[in-house]
Amino acid sequence: VVLTIVRDGGAPFEMPIVRDTIVSRQVDTRELADGSVTYIRLAGFSDNAADQFEVAGREAREKGVTKFVVDLRDNPGGFVTAARSIASQFIAEGPIFWEEAADGTQVPTNAEPGGAATGDDVRVAVLVNGGSASASEIVAGALQDAQRGTLVGETTFGKGTIQQWLDLSSESGGFRLTIAKWLTPDKRWIHETGLQPDVMVPADGAGAGEPGPTGDPFIDAALDLLAAPAAAAPAVLAFARAA
Repeated sequence: VVLTIVRDGGAPFEMPIVRDTIVSRQVDTRELADGSVTYIRLAGFSDNAADQFEVAGREAREKGVTKFVVDLRDNPGGFVTAARSIASQFIAEGPIFWEEAADGTQVPTNAEPGGAATGDDVRVAVLVNGGSASASEIVAGALQDAQRGTLVGETTFGKGTIQQWLDLSSESGGFRLTIAKWLTPDKRWIHETGLQPDVMVPADGAGAGEPGPTGDPFIDAALDLLAAPAAAAPAVLAFARAA
């Protein structure tokens, strides 16, 4: 493919490029809190991302890790199939989301079996903000409703619809058609309202006090939450809301 490029009003010039399939890494992991917490940042929702996420979860569990921070900040979403697979790493059974058709019919999409971290000993903090949308909200909403994860951060974007790509022809492109609503496991429709986090953390870290060990107020709040005994978590949440 030859591109003709003009920069700053200069003369046009041509640049040949070669088409290729680019597989970007959508999952980044690192260890926090002296290796007791696995941090997984998810940049998108593709089949490749779902596979990478499962591998990261299994590797962490093989090391004995029981605490996870899943970072969905500024993740605009992607395939609902990938959202189902990723949420199923923590949810053993039951609906991940409901799909509601135009006639009001509701059909559940249930968890896939064999998730890497579905044990009762696993605790999850999910980082969200205003850029967390669509498939990110499916995962966050499923973990929140199933009481498998605590949402930390800001109110999410609020996209509660499902689109399907339809081809017009081989030469004319296509279009995206909204085909259904999606609802959380508790049948909440979060369109244009978003998910409310359990622990509010302003984007600028205002009111967070002294900088934490990572310098990221979202991650530091998640680490504080996971460091507290499980039985004390409600007290931690109540303190955070009051603050």
